[in-house]
Amino acid sequence: MEQEQQAVYPHKVAVIGANGALGSDLMRVLKAPVPGYHKDFDIVDFDATRDWLAQSGVKAVVNTAAFHRVPDCETEYAAAFEVNVIGVRNLARACAELGMHLCHISTDYVFDGSKGQPYCEDDPPAPLSIYAISKLAGEHALAAYGDHWSVVRSCGLYGKVPTRAKGGNFINAMIRLGTERDKVTVVNDETVCPTYTYDLAVAIDRLLAAGGQGLFHINQSGQTTWYDFAKVIFETKKLPAAIEPISASAFQSAVQRPNYSILDNSKFEALTKHRMPDWQDALTRHLAEI
Repeated sequence: MEQEQQAVYPHKVAVIGANGALGSDLMRVLKAPVPGYHKDFDIVDFDATRDWLAQSGVKAVVNTAAFHRVPDCETEYAAAFEVNVIGVRNLARACAELGMHLCHISTDYVFDGSKGQPYCEDDPPAPLSIYAISKLAGEHALAAYGDHWSVVRSCGLYGKVPTRAKGGNFINAMIRLGTERDKVTVVNDETVCPTYTYDLAVAIDRLLAAGGQGLFHINQSGQTTWYDFAKVIFETKKLPAAIEPISASAFQSAVQRPNYSILDNSKFEALTKHRMPDWQDALTRHLAEI
């Protein structure tokens, strides 16, 4: 079990998407969280968004809401842009009018993976998919319409609460497949740093407390591949199936993904003096909790 971290940001914070993977951990970590659910208001409706925030009594907002079913974005691009761009613009406008800080969650997918070393905040984006384009456009909408704001890019989120829109996460899938099948193949040529939503929630609390403004990269420390990540899951959970590496090119997919997705935490860690735990430490704690 992980040791609960003491919250450091003292003010009330609205958590948009409070029942999602990251949102639920923000509700655990923040000192005074106020949940914002889709049933309460829709961020694509500016008036409803502003009215809800105005009566919430919060000083800051963290937006975890997104259209993040990546393959579906390729065909449902209007819906993806409505949530990932127009919704972010509405939150930015409302927060600017109400004098609230807005922290928006973005993604490593804004990069194409060709750099081959950790991405810094000033590296030029090169999105490869409609999802990635919509998330990058959301960042620009926030910068254009926002006042006091921060963007947090992260990588491969997983948590105790499965992502409802995706029907789970990579760890859930590995445990299920490792139990049901004799052999499981996992991609071994994509370099990633899967990030535990509890650790990211702690980091966001630290970022808010430090008054972080602008763009920040935050993922676990270190790097791995999906295959090596899965090996830890199989070994820890003593799953009966054999696990074998495979190239991403063997999978038929309508979505092109970056094959290198490591983000450089230096800017965040210099501001907050908070170091992100290593990916294997985070995964071990998560597996113990579930």
